[in-house]
This record gives sequence, C-alpha cells and structure tokens, in this order.
Amino acid sequence: MADAGPVPARERRAQARPVRTAGTRRAWPLAWRGAVLASLAIGLLAAIASLTAFVVVRESLRGTLQGALDADAARVADLYRAGGAGSARDQLAGPTGGVIVQLYDPLGALLVASEPRFAAPDASVPREALADARDLPRAWRGQLAGRSVQVALRPFEFGVVAVVGDTAFIGASLARLARALGWATAALVALSALVGSAVALEIVRPIRRLARAAQRLGPDQLEPIPDLGPRDEVGRLTGVLNDLIGRLRDALDAQRAFLAETSHELRTPLTSLQGFLERAARKADPEVRRELADAQRVARGMARLVGDLLQLSRGDAVHEVDPFLVDPVSDVLRPVAEEFPGVVVEGESGMTVLGDPERLRQLVRNLTANGVRAAGPAGVTLRARVADGAVVVEVHDVGPGVPPELQSAVFEKFWTSGGGGAGLGLAIARQIARAHGAELALASRPGDTSFSLRLPALDVDDDERP
Repeated sequence: MADAGPVPARERRAQARPVRTAGTRRAWPLAWRGAVLASLAIGLLAAIASLTAFVVVRESLRGTLQGALDADAARVADLYRAGGAGSARDQLAGPTGGVIVQLYDPLGALLVASEPRFAAPDASVPREALADARDLPRAWRGQLAGRSVQVALRPFEFGVVAVVGDTAFIGASLARLARALGWATAALVALSALVGSAVALEIVRPIRRLARAAQRLGPDQLEPIPDLGPRDEVGRLTGVLNDLIGRLRDALDAQRAFLAETSHELRTPLTSLQGFLERAARKADPEVRRELADAQRVARGMARLVGDLLQLSRGDAVHEVDPFLVDPVSDVLRPVAEEFPGVVVEGESGMTVLGDPERLRQLVRNLTANGVRAAGPAGVTLRARVADGAVVVEVHDVGPGVPPELQSAVFEKFWTSGGGGAGLGLAIARQIARAHGAELALASRPGDTSFSLRLPALDVDDDERP
C-alpha cells in the first residue's frame, strides 16, 4: 500500500471499486454523436412531415371524390324527382367518369344498377346506411363487389339513389406519393448526416484545441491556456481551467516553498548532530562505538533525505550516486531491518552489485517504512535473490494492496492515499533506482504487495572486495 497505514474496511472497499476514466468505456467521438443525433432529429421531422403530407393528400383526394359523387347524386335525384326525359348517365360528372348508379326502394332493397356487377346482392349498400339516407343525404365508404368504393346516398320520392365511385385510383396515387416521400425522406436524412457532420466538427474544433492545449500541461508546466476564441461556452471553460491551473500552481509553489524552507532549517541541526556524533565516537569506549556508528549512519541518511527533499522541492531528480561493491543482504537489507524491529530478512550474503550503499539503504528504508505502515513490522519481508544474472531486491508486505487503477500513480511526487506519509518516499525510491540504471517495479493484490529492484550481479572474489 503506497504511503498509507492500515485503512478502514469501508475505505478499502471504496478504493477497490474501479475508477471510471476516459479509457474504461468506449464512446463515439462527440462529432459523430452530434451528426447521428442531427440525422435522427431531421429524419424524425421528415417522417412526421411526410406522414402529414400523405394524410392531407389522402383526405383531399377522398374529399374531392366525395364532393363529385354528392353532386352526381343530387343531379340524379333531381332528374327522377322532376320526372323528365333523359339519361341519368348523361348527368354524371364524377372525377374519373367511372361512377355507377344504384336505386334502392324505401325498405333498402336494391332495385337496379347501371352495371350488372353492382346489381348483385353482395354489391348492396348496408341497410343501416340506407336507413339514415331516407331523410338526408349521406356518404358511405367500404367494400362493394370486392372493390373499395365511396358512395353518395340521396333520397327521392321512390327510395334512395346511390352514386358509387371506385377508389382504386386514390390507392394508386397514394402508393406513388408514399414512394416519392420515402425517397425524399431518405435523401434528406443522408444530406442531414453530411451537414450534421460538418456542423458538429466545426462545433467541437475549439474543444479539441482546448484538449490539446491541456494535454501539454504537467506538474512542471502549469502555464495558462492561451485564449482560443470568442467568449462563448468554450471560452468560459478555458477561463475556468486557467483559474484551476492558477490555484494548482499556487498550491505546488506553496508545497515547494514549505519543503525548501523545512529542508533548509533541518540541515543545520543535522550537520551539528553529525559533528557531535563524530566527536563522541572518537572519545567513546570501543563497546559503544558500534552504537555511535549506527547513529552516525542514521544521521547521514537523514541528511541525505533532507537533501533529497530539497531537490524534490526544486523539481530536481535524485541523481547523485557514489558507487561501491555492495552486498545487498549484509550492506542494505539487514541494516534497514535493524531500524524496524520485527521485519524479516530472507537471503544469504555473498551476492555483489555495484551501487551506492547509502542510496540503496535509503530506497529500501522508504519501501520498508511504507510496508510497515500498511501491514505492521511482522507483515514485511526483505528479500534478495539471484535471477537471470541479476540480483533482485524485494520489499514484500501483506497489507491491503494497491488497486490496479492507482498503481501508476503511487510513484508520483506528493501522491498519498491518506493513510500517512507525505507522498515523497516512493518518488525518491524510484529516482534512486533510476540513478542506478534500474527501474522500480510494483506488483500488488490484496494481501500480497511487492516492490522489486533488479541490479546487475557482479562476480567478485572475496579478496577483491574493499
């Protein structure tokens, strides 16, 4: 667990939940979504307009046909009412000329029709419609003799006259209209997709410029984003980001100033402490010189740590290395384990690497302190082993672990999970590893966390060691 002590169960569960970032859910680009939404909206409007036009034209055709049939029925009824000579067919003015005349008695029985096909019983208008037409003109629409028709019913002295019009031409006209409207709607949707794409790309262009400008920012590059256009929504977003960048820069400057001032103030007493320890070691009895030597070593490590903090506060990397032939077990792991009673060391002396013993102890000390905060001393093991021509130094703990989505952030400066530490231990450890030409690796899951460092193994005889 990076720079954290024991974490409550509720917090561990919260940290274990996946963090949703831009890479965890694939989504269409904003321009594509805008174009698709525009196409859908225009397509829906075009479909509604086409349906409305279809209904209007259909009702208009039906109304025109019904008006002509009503006029024809009135002429035929007047002809029979007047009792004059003439043909009823000559009085017809239907829109297609294909109208049929039927006569019904007052009881609704079909007497005669102008075409034999419409004199059959299945070509008779329902009696309910005929009953309604005995006093006032009526209209009826349905099926007669297997054909879709509209009928104008008109009363006269001897019954009811019916003028029947075939609506087949209306269906054919509506079918042609539906095909034309369908093609027009499809063309409009395709055109709207192209226009929508162009409009969406133009809308998101300033957002993309803003994203590219924001990608160039970093902890050491917190400059305001330049003005990217007019004071619209993107301009206001740029202003908000610049305000946030200013606050972040001020916070980092305050952190660096605090670290620089604190490190500077600590260097003087540490230097004095080292001098006192050296003086005491020269005057001390042999049996206490070992303890004083350990105290001197710890004081030197603290002085190096303060120097590293000062470098980090200035944005500098730890690159100062004084190389020696080092036994990782006896020169690094065991001295660090003595500082943390309860920590276990695994591995045998005799392995040799080239490195700075003080720096390597500082690296292992930072990782060990991190593991002790997470799992306690008894849950931390320091290991050294040879693998593939390299010496692998490991710091293992049985703490709650680091969630996968946070493992890339634990080595960042000032990053902390809130369980303790200032967020500098792992950053310094990584810089020490890189100063030795190596990389510090992390493998972690609940109950099993390991930081490992691979250093080239050297084949050195005992009489060649300094």
